[in-house]
Amino acid sequence: MNTTIRSAVQAAQAAINGAKSQGPTSAAGKERSSLNSVRYGFTSAHLLLPGEDAAQYERHLDGYFAALVPTSMPEAVIVAQIGDLSWKLERLTKVENNRLRARLEAELEKTDPGMTLTATREALQLVHALAETVDAVPVPPDTAKPTGNFLDLVERVVARLREVPALPGEVVKILADALTAAQELEKCVRMKKDAYVALGNAAKMVRGALTEKQAREEAGLGPVRERLAAEVLLLEDTDLKKLEKYRRTLESSLLRQTELLGKMRAQVAAAESEALTEAKELRVKLRMVQ
Repeated sequence: MNTTIRSAVQAAQAAINGAKSQGPTSAAGKERSSLNSVRYGFTSAHLLLPGEDAAQYERHLDGYFAALVPTSMPEAVIVAQIGDLSWKLERLTKVENNRLRARLEAELEKTDPGMTLTATREALQLVHALAETVDAVPVPPDTAKPTGNFLDLVERVVARLREVPALPGEVVKILADALTAAQELEKCVRMKKDAYVALGNAAKMVRGALTEKQAREEAGLGPVRERLAAEVLLLEDTDLKKLEKYRRTLESSLLRQTELLGKMRAQVAAAESEALTEAKELRVKLRMVQ
Protein backbone atom coordinates (compact mmCIF):
# COMPACT_ATOMS: atom_id res chain seq x y z
CA MET A 1 0.00 0.00 0.00
CA ASN A 2 1.51 3.31 -1.10
CA THR A 3 -0.69 5.53 1.05
CA THR A 4 1.18 6.96 4.01
CA ILE A 5 -0.80 6.83 7.25
CA ARG A 6 0.02 8.74 10.40
CA SER A 7 2.00 6.94 13.01
CA ALA A 8 1.09 7.49 16.65
CA VAL A 9 3.64 10.26 16.95
CA GLN A 10 2.61 11.92 13.68
CA ALA A 11 -1.02 11.78 14.71
CA ALA A 12 -0.12 13.31 18.04
CA GLN A 13 1.71 16.15 16.34
CA ALA A 14 -1.15 16.79 13.95
CA ALA A 15 -3.73 16.80 16.73
CA ILE A 16 -1.79 19.19 18.95
CA ASN A 17 -0.83 21.50 16.09
CA GLY A 18 -4.47 21.63 15.02
CA ALA A 19 -5.68 22.71 18.46
CA LYS A 20 -3.51 25.79 19.10
CA SER A 21 -6.36 27.69 20.65
CA GLN A 22 -6.49 25.05 23.38
CA GLY A 23 -2.74 24.67 23.70
CA PRO A 24 -0.68 25.18 26.85
CA THR A 25 0.03 28.68 28.05
CA SER A 26 2.43 27.94 30.91
CA ALA A 27 6.21 27.86 30.42
CA ALA A 28 6.27 24.12 31.12
CA GLY A 29 3.44 23.54 28.70
CA LYS A 30 5.14 25.54 25.98
CA GLU A 31 8.30 23.55 26.51
CA ARG A 32 6.37 20.32 26.09
CA SER A 33 4.57 21.60 23.02
CA SER A 34 7.89 22.48 21.41
CA LEU A 35 8.18 18.77 20.67
CA ASN A 36 5.52 19.33 18.03
CA SER A 37 8.15 20.66 15.66
CA VAL A 38 9.87 17.28 15.57
CA ARG A 39 9.19 15.31 12.41
CA TYR A 40 9.50 11.56 12.13
CA GLY A 41 9.85 9.86 8.75
CA PHE A 42 7.70 6.87 9.64
CA THR A 43 5.24 5.46 7.12
CA SER A 44 2.49 3.37 8.68
CA ALA A 45 1.18 1.31 5.78
CA HIS A 46 1.29 -1.69 8.11
CA LEU A 47 -1.53 -0.15 10.13
CA LEU A 48 -3.96 -0.87 7.29
CA LEU A 49 -4.76 -4.09 5.52
CA PRO A 50 -5.52 -4.25 1.79
CA GLY A 51 -9.00 -2.93 1.24
CA GLU A 52 -9.07 -0.71 4.34
CA ASP A 53 -9.73 2.98 3.76
CA ALA A 54 -6.95 5.37 4.78
CA ALA A 55 -9.38 8.30 5.05
CA GLN A 56 -11.69 6.26 7.27
CA TYR A 57 -8.76 5.38 9.51
CA GLU A 58 -7.84 9.08 9.78
CA ARG A 59 -11.41 9.98 10.74
CA HIS A 60 -11.40 7.17 13.30
CA LEU A 61 -8.22 8.52 14.87
CA ASP A 62 -9.45 12.11 14.75
CA GLY A 63 -12.50 11.02 16.73
CA TYR A 64 -10.32 9.78 19.58
CA PHE A 65 -8.36 13.02 19.67
CA ALA A 66 -11.59 15.01 19.70
CA ALA A 67 -13.00 12.89 22.54
CA LEU A 68 -9.91 12.60 24.75
CA VAL A 69 -8.36 16.01 23.93
CA PRO A 70 -4.68 15.41 24.74
CA THR A 71 -2.79 18.54 25.85
CA SER A 72 0.77 17.24 25.79
CA MET A 73 2.89 15.18 23.47
CA PRO A 74 3.01 12.12 25.79
CA GLU A 75 -0.78 12.20 26.18
CA ALA A 76 -1.24 12.56 22.43
CA VAL A 77 0.95 9.55 21.70
CA ILE A 78 -1.09 7.44 24.14
CA VAL A 79 -4.37 8.64 22.62
CA ALA A 80 -3.08 7.73 19.15
CA GLN A 81 -2.12 4.28 20.39
CA ILE A 82 -5.57 3.85 21.93
CA GLY A 83 -7.08 4.80 18.57
CA ASP A 84 -4.89 2.28 16.76
CA LEU A 85 -5.79 -0.51 19.18
CA SER A 86 -9.50 0.21 18.85
CA TRP A 87 -9.13 0.18 15.05
CA LYS A 88 -7.59 -3.28 15.26
CA LEU A 89 -10.37 -4.44 17.57
CA GLU A 90 -12.99 -3.27 15.08
CA ARG A 91 -11.12 -5.10 12.32
CA LEU A 92 -10.99 -8.21 14.48
CA THR A 93 -14.74 -8.08 15.07
CA LYS A 94 -15.34 -8.01 11.31
CA VAL A 95 -13.01 -10.98 10.81
CA GLU A 96 -14.73 -12.94 13.58
CA ASN A 97 -18.17 -12.18 12.17
CA ASN A 98 -17.13 -13.23 8.68
CA ARG A 99 -15.56 -16.40 10.00
CA LEU A 100 -18.68 -17.32 11.99
CA ARG A 101 -20.89 -16.52 9.02
CA ALA A 102 -18.78 -18.77 6.80
CA ARG A 103 -18.99 -21.59 9.34
CA LEU A 104 -22.74 -21.10 9.62
CA GLU A 105 -23.24 -21.22 5.86
CA ALA A 106 -21.03 -24.30 5.59
CA GLU A 107 -23.17 -26.10 8.19
CA LEU A 108 -26.34 -24.82 6.58
CA GLU A 109 -25.37 -26.35 3.23
CA LYS A 110 -25.22 -29.78 4.90
CA THR A 111 -28.90 -29.66 5.86
CA ASP A 112 -31.66 -30.89 3.54
CA PRO A 113 -33.10 -27.38 3.03
CA GLY A 114 -29.58 -26.09 2.38
CA MET A 115 -28.84 -28.77 -0.21
CA THR A 116 -32.15 -28.08 -1.92
CA LEU A 117 -31.37 -24.37 -2.11
CA THR A 118 -27.92 -25.10 -3.51
CA ALA A 119 -29.41 -27.26 -6.26
CA THR A 120 -31.93 -24.53 -7.06
CA ARG A 121 -29.22 -21.89 -7.27
CA GLU A 122 -27.04 -23.99 -9.55
CA ALA A 123 -29.94 -24.76 -11.88
CA LEU A 124 -30.92 -21.11 -11.94
CA GLN A 125 -27.41 -20.14 -12.97
CA LEU A 126 -27.48 -22.62 -15.86
CA VAL A 127 -30.90 -21.53 -17.11
CA HIS A 128 -29.93 -17.87 -16.79
CA ALA A 129 -26.80 -18.48 -18.86
CA LEU A 130 -28.88 -20.22 -21.54
CA ALA A 131 -31.38 -17.36 -21.72
CA GLU A 132 -28.59 -14.78 -21.87
CA THR A 133 -26.84 -16.71 -24.63
CA VAL A 134 -29.92 -16.68 -26.85
CA ASP A 135 -30.40 -12.96 -26.18
CA ALA A 136 -26.76 -12.17 -26.92
CA VAL A 137 -26.68 -14.27 -30.11
CA PRO A 138 -30.17 -13.90 -31.62
CA VAL A 139 -29.57 -16.25 -34.55
CA PRO A 140 -29.00 -20.02 -34.29
CA PRO A 141 -25.73 -21.69 -35.31
CA ASP A 142 -25.47 -22.11 -39.07
CA THR A 143 -23.53 -25.37 -39.19
CA ALA A 144 -24.15 -28.85 -37.86
CA LYS A 145 -21.42 -29.07 -35.21
CA PRO A 146 -22.19 -25.80 -33.33
CA THR A 147 -25.88 -26.65 -33.54
CA GLY A 148 -25.27 -30.08 -32.02
CA ASN A 149 -23.11 -28.60 -29.27
CA PHE A 150 -25.79 -26.06 -28.41
CA LEU A 151 -28.54 -28.67 -28.23
CA ASP A 152 -26.32 -30.92 -26.09
CA LEU A 153 -25.89 -28.00 -23.71
CA VAL A 154 -29.64 -27.49 -23.46
CA GLU A 155 -30.06 -31.22 -22.87
CA ARG A 156 -27.63 -31.07 -19.93
CA VAL A 157 -29.57 -28.15 -18.49
CA VAL A 158 -32.81 -30.13 -18.70
CA ALA A 159 -31.11 -33.09 -17.01
CA ARG A 160 -29.96 -30.83 -14.18
CA LEU A 161 -33.46 -29.41 -13.78
CA ARG A 162 -34.81 -32.92 -13.28
CA GLU A 163 -32.41 -33.35 -10.36
CA VAL A 164 -33.61 -30.25 -8.51
CA PRO A 165 -35.66 -31.31 -5.45
CA ALA A 166 -39.28 -30.09 -5.30
CA LEU A 167 -39.15 -28.51 -8.76
CA PRO A 168 -42.56 -29.14 -10.41
CA GLY A 169 -42.42 -31.39 -13.46
CA GLU A 170 -44.38 -28.89 -15.53
CA VAL A 171 -41.58 -26.37 -15.09
CA VAL A 172 -39.01 -28.83 -16.44
CA LYS A 173 -41.42 -29.75 -19.25
CA ILE A 174 -41.40 -26.19 -20.57
CA LEU A 175 -37.74 -26.38 -21.56
CA ALA A 176 -37.81 -30.11 -22.32
CA ASP A 177 -40.61 -29.65 -24.89
CA ALA A 178 -38.81 -26.75 -26.55
CA LEU A 179 -35.67 -28.89 -26.74
CA THR A 180 -37.55 -31.82 -28.28
CA ALA A 181 -39.06 -29.56 -30.94
CA ALA A 182 -35.66 -28.11 -31.79
CA GLN A 183 -34.07 -31.56 -31.98
CA GLU A 184 -36.81 -32.84 -34.30
CA LEU A 185 -36.32 -29.91 -36.65
CA GLU A 186 -32.56 -30.26 -36.54
CA LYS A 187 -32.78 -33.85 -37.82
CA CYS A 188 -34.37 -32.60 -41.02
CA VAL A 189 -32.80 -29.24 -41.64
CA ARG A 190 -30.70 -26.72 -39.82
CA MET A 191 -32.37 -25.52 -36.61
CA LYS A 192 -34.74 -22.72 -37.47
CA LYS A 193 -34.66 -19.37 -35.75
CA ASP A 194 -38.17 -19.85 -34.34
CA ALA A 195 -37.08 -23.03 -32.54
CA TYR A 196 -33.94 -21.30 -31.29
CA VAL A 197 -35.91 -18.34 -29.97
CA ALA A 198 -38.42 -20.72 -28.41
CA LEU A 199 -35.59 -22.31 -26.43
CA GLY A 200 -34.55 -18.89 -25.15
CA ASN A 201 -38.11 -18.02 -24.18
CA ALA A 202 -38.56 -21.37 -22.43
CA ALA A 203 -35.34 -20.76 -20.51
CA LYS A 204 -36.67 -17.39 -19.37
CA MET A 205 -39.92 -18.95 -18.14
CA VAL A 206 -38.02 -21.62 -16.21
CA ARG A 207 -35.72 -18.92 -14.85
CA GLY A 208 -38.72 -17.06 -13.44
CA ALA A 209 -40.02 -20.21 -11.75
CA LEU A 210 -36.60 -21.00 -10.28
CA THR A 211 -36.19 -17.43 -9.04
CA GLU A 212 -39.46 -17.66 -7.12
CA LYS A 213 -38.48 -21.10 -5.78
CA GLN A 214 -35.12 -19.78 -4.61
CA ALA A 215 -36.76 -16.85 -2.82
CA ARG A 216 -39.15 -19.17 -0.96
CA GLU A 217 -36.35 -21.50 0.03
CA GLU A 218 -34.13 -18.68 1.25
CA ALA A 219 -36.96 -17.32 3.38
CA GLY A 220 -37.61 -20.79 4.78
CA LEU A 221 -33.99 -21.13 5.89
CA GLY A 222 -34.48 -18.50 8.62
CA PRO A 223 -35.46 -20.93 11.41
CA VAL A 224 -32.77 -23.41 10.34
CA ARG A 225 -30.14 -20.69 10.35
CA GLU A 226 -31.21 -19.52 13.82
CA ARG A 227 -31.00 -23.05 15.17
CA LEU A 228 -27.57 -23.60 13.71
CA ALA A 229 -26.25 -20.22 14.87
CA ALA A 230 -25.94 -21.33 18.49
CA GLU A 231 -24.48 -24.67 17.47
CA VAL A 232 -21.83 -23.06 15.26
CA LEU A 233 -20.57 -21.06 18.23
CA LEU A 234 -19.79 -24.33 19.98
CA LEU A 235 -17.90 -25.86 17.07
CA GLU A 236 -14.21 -26.57 17.40
CA ASP A 237 -12.50 -23.89 15.34
CA THR A 238 -8.78 -23.28 15.67
CA ASP A 239 -8.96 -20.00 13.76
CA LEU A 240 -11.67 -18.62 16.04
CA LYS A 241 -9.65 -19.57 19.10
CA LYS A 242 -6.64 -17.73 17.70
CA LEU A 243 -8.81 -14.69 17.04
CA GLU A 244 -10.16 -14.80 20.59
CA LYS A 245 -6.62 -14.92 21.95
CA TYR A 246 -5.69 -11.96 19.80
CA ARG A 247 -8.76 -10.09 21.06
CA ARG A 248 -7.73 -10.60 24.69
CA THR A 249 -4.26 -9.27 23.87
CA LEU A 250 -5.66 -6.17 22.18
CA GLU A 251 -8.15 -5.50 24.96
CA SER A 252 -5.43 -5.88 27.57
CA SER A 253 -3.20 -3.42 25.69
CA LEU A 254 -6.08 -0.99 25.31
CA LEU A 255 -6.80 -1.16 29.04
CA ARG A 256 -3.14 -0.52 29.90
CA GLN A 257 -2.98 2.50 27.61
CA THR A 258 -6.20 3.90 29.04
CA GLU A 259 -4.94 3.44 32.60
CA LEU A 260 -1.63 5.05 31.64
CA LEU A 261 -3.44 8.07 30.23
CA GLY A 262 -5.44 8.41 33.44
CA LYS A 263 -2.32 8.19 35.62
CA MET A 264 -0.50 10.72 33.48
CA ARG A 265 -3.36 13.19 33.73
CA ALA A 266 -3.60 12.64 37.48
CA GLN A 267 0.12 13.34 37.85
CA VAL A 268 -0.16 16.49 35.77
CA ALA A 269 -3.14 17.67 37.82
CA ALA A 270 -1.29 16.95 41.08
CA ALA A 271 1.79 18.77 39.83
CA GLU A 272 -0.26 21.80 38.83
CA SER A 273 -2.04 21.76 42.19
CA GLU A 274 1.28 21.52 44.02
CA ALA A 275 2.72 24.35 41.95
CA LEU A 276 -0.32 26.48 42.74
CA THR A 277 0.06 25.76 46.47
CA GLU A 278 3.75 26.64 46.36
CA ALA A 279 2.94 29.87 44.58
CA LYS A 280 0.43 30.81 47.28
CA GLU A 281 2.93 29.99 50.01
CA LEU A 282 5.57 32.15 48.34
CA ARG A 283 3.08 34.98 48.08
CA VAL A 284 2.35 34.69 51.82
CA LYS A 285 6.07 34.72 52.64
CA LEU A 286 6.56 37.72 50.39
CA ARG A 287 3.77 39.56 52.19
CA MET A 288 5.32 38.75 55.56
CA VAL A 289 8.71 40.04 54.42
CA GLN A 290 7.18 43.26 53.29
